[in-house]
Amino acid sequence: MVTVTEKAHFTGQVDAYVGELVVAAGQERRGIATRLMAAAETWAARRGLAFITLETGAANEPARSLYAALGFKGEDVRLTKPVEFS
Repeated sequence: MVTVTEKAHFTGQVDAYVGELVVAAGQERRGIATRLMAAAETWAARRGLAFITLETGAANEPARSLYAALGFKGEDVRLTKPVEFS
């Protein structure tokens, strides 16, 4: 499953945004994610959107490798810190 929507970038440009990319357990490494991302790119192109953006975990090496192979480049860094409760 892939979800994609239009999302305004901080510059005001509207990009295609992939919110979820999920392949069923046991179905990994069969090209399904690649085909889903191609469908997302087609969706974006038909709407005249110049970029596709997404977020993934820094430690999610399989996803990061897939996105790199598909031509995605790093743009933003999101920093997080746990909140300590007293």
